[in-house]
Amino acid sequence: MYNQSEFGNLENYLLEKKLCKKTSCEQVLNTYIFTGAVEYKKHRFKKVSLFLINIFDEKALEIMSKMFFLFCVIISLITIVNILSNGYGDWFYITGIVFSVISLIISLFIQNVLEYYHDTFCKKCGKKLACEETGEPVMKETSSYGEYTLTVTRHWKCRYCGNVDIRESQENIFAEQGEMLPEVSLKNIECNKCSETGTLVEIKKPDIKEIGRQRLTRRYYKCTVCGHEEINESEEIINRRKHIG
Repeated sequence: MYNQSEFGNLENYLLEKKLCKKTSCEQVLNTYIFTGAVEYKKHRFKKVSLFLINIFDEKALEIMSKMFFLFCVIISLITIVNILSNGYGDWFYITGIVFSVISLIISLFIQNVLEYYHDTFCKKCGKKLACEETGEPVMKETSSYGEYTLTVTRHWKCRYCGNVDIRESQENIFAEQGEMLPEVSLKNIECNKCSETGTLVEIKKPDIKEIGRQRLTRRYYKCTVCGHEEINESEEIINRRKHIG
């Protein structure tokens, strides 16, 4: 739990997380801003992506992805209809499921190829497979009393024309504000400054961030006796997302 010795000072929080060299934090009025360095973007199946991008253009890849997704939907519907009507044997159902799953996997794979295409495409000179990531990518989290946003900023440099393209996105990282804990859940929590128990209250909704299978929840507390503020972060591994979209 982060011990805030003075309003807006997050130094102890950084030391606890061992991110002091990589992360900076500040508090402006009622807004908390967390800024930290992240790794370069990693692309799966890079060799196959290079092969497909050299053969097909962007439009062709988009059409292929949509076609395989459409095949998945059509095959799934046909399989479901025949299951309900008991028209064919088990071999038909198994074949339908296998082909629908394969079609979906291919569609998702082509989407991954398209992502690599967009990342390496130079918007200035129009050449594909031209850009390489450079500089230090940064993740910025902004948390206020009514909103929590997250953006990742990356720099892509063209090896042909030298143009540097600065791109910002959320990169499919799920981020939202969660629900505050009921008061009964705070009764046994001790204030790290005055050592009083049951005096902490949540001052804002928590931040929830999901990257892959890891969920990080950041909660903000304040002691009603001494006024001391604390930030607590907890991590958990999730098997599946509990949200839609």
